[in-house]
Amino acid sequence: MPPSRTISLAPFEGCAATKPFSCSVSLQLQGGLLQLCYSISGPLRRLIIPAEAPLPCFATDLWRSTCCECFLRQETMKNYTEWNFAPSGNWWTCIFDDYRAPARKQPSGLQPQHLKIQRRKNILTLTAAIVCPSQPALQIGPALILAHADGCLSHWAMQHPGGKPDFHLPGTCACSLETRPHNPI
Repeated sequence: MPPSRTISLAPFEGCAATKPFSCSVSLQLQGGLLQLCYSISGPLRRLIIPAEAPLPCFATDLWRSTCCECFLRQETMKNYTEWNFAPSGNWWTCIFDDYRAPARKQPSGLQPQHLKIQRRKNILTLTAAIVCPSQPALQIGPALILAHADGCLSHWAMQHPGGKPDFHLPGTCACSLETRPHNPI
């Protein structure tokens, strides 16, 4: 089994650092699938977490509440893909031609291959598997949004390159994984 890489996510907002939460994501690429395992630790009762959907489906505006996100882009290209996964089991995805410019034609049938949510007293785990394009220099930007019970949102990523929380900025995609199999010589 290929090794996984665990990444700690940091909040953009300074006030989130005073709230007792810890967020991370483990990434593993296997057989053309990228598996993302998000972990949110802390007093979950202080978060607004969407209830499980009876029939999880494609849904918009997931980012308005607690939501896990992933951005995929090739290092030298302007186009990228955004994925959103909610603790409800709903998901959303979009292909962008450029910064915040959705492509006119979206591929049909683009959905996670696997989506599982586990809730325990102080840990929420969301695992998603998506088809990962086999491209050189693929950059991955895992992120998440926490909706706090006091009404504020905190935005978590590996790094925050802008003056405001914006996961669409290329610098947010700070992780690379080998997407092509190694051919030993």
